Amino acid sequence: MADSAPSPQRITKQIFGETYTIIGEASPEYISDIAEFVEGRLKEIATSLPNASKTKVAVLCALNLADELFQMKEKGILPEATKEIEDRTRKIISLLEEGIIGDIY
Repeated sequence: MADSAPSPQRITKQIFGETYTIIGEASPEYISDIAEFVEGRLKEIATSLPNASKTKVAVLCALNLADELFQMKEKGILPEATKEIEDRTRKIISLLEEGIIGDIY
């Protein structure tokens, strides 16, 4: 009997100068797109705050992404997809936190 659950995909991406192995059930292309999106947001913040530490930039990025999610929820944009978007945002924040913890310890 075949298992219908998607198998985890593993890709390695460089994000904000660090190499991460990202594991997820989405396609490698999707995971790569998410990583590139986060990289772009981190670079935007780092450009506007050139003296900020990587940790501060990562936290500000996470806060910005969470703010966008909350605004979408308040406006009722894509209410059927809100749970999925929230879950994915939490996963991104978790990945950022794992990177931050690795940088500090």
